[in-house]
Amino acid sequence: MKRLGEGRTAEIYDYAPDRVLKLYRIGFPKEAIVFEFETNLFISSLGISSPKAFELIEHDGRVGIVFQYVEGHSFLQKITQNPQELIILSTIFADLHLQMHNHVLQTDRAVKQIRNQKVVLTENIHNTTQLSHEEKRRIILYLEKLPQGNCLCHGDFHPDNVMVGEQEWIIDWMTGMIGNAAGDIARTLLLLTYGTLPDGAPSDIIETLHLTRNKMKDTYLNQYLVNSKLQIDDINQWMLPVAAARLSEWIPEKEKEALLMLIRERLEQLS
Repeated sequence: MKRLGEGRTAEIYDYAPDRVLKLYRIGFPKEAIVFEFETNLFISSLGISSPKAFELIEHDGRVGIVFQYVEGHSFLQKITQNPQELIILSTIFADLHLQMHNHVLQTDRAVKQIRNQKVVLTENIHNTTQLSHEEKRRIILYLEKLPQGNCLCHGDFHPDNVMVGEQEWIIDWMTGMIGNAAGDIARTLLLLTYGTLPDGAPSDIIETLHLTRNKMKDTYLNQYLVNSKLQIDDINQWMLPVAAARLSEWIPEKEKEALLMLIRERLEQLS
């Protein structure tokens, strides 16, 4: 099979006509892969523009999902190729996120098909090793007081998870959840501020991210706020728990250090 791309958790291979295989790295939890498969089926039932998931398979001792092949490039690749389109692409990026959040889910159905935002964040905060027991306790208590939500959230919405070709596609729904849009936006802002690309990412894309991330972030945020009922304060109040939950992921130490500084500044403000 020809490898088409890779990330921190999986590689993408050409699998069959109009099909690709997302093959997860050895050691990645199988239950998480099954969850992504089932979540994608649920997302497709909502009419979201997302590649269809066909089947779970095993290959060379690794587990993968066969997906519909979609033509196009990620938003980050498009900006690298056409930097003059940064503003318009960042605007489309915000509009796609808002369209997603406009899907209000029926709680009884969603609970069976997709996870709850606060439950996911709480579990991830518990699982991080960078915070003390007392820090975790305070952050989780704070999280519990934040407003619930019942809209569709991606949980990892960033420019490498949106493909653009003849149409736009939202990919990688492993972190899909029901929750508060402000928390989902907080995650995106943290990724645009501190996020890093996987090892082996092309140097031109790394440079593009470095040069454009602030402009991309500002354009995205302004566009979202103009067209929604949210205020910046609604988003800011989610930064603490979302940053703490991010620490449990497979990310570089440099990014964890930046997040820890943010978390402890926010905790100090709560004192």
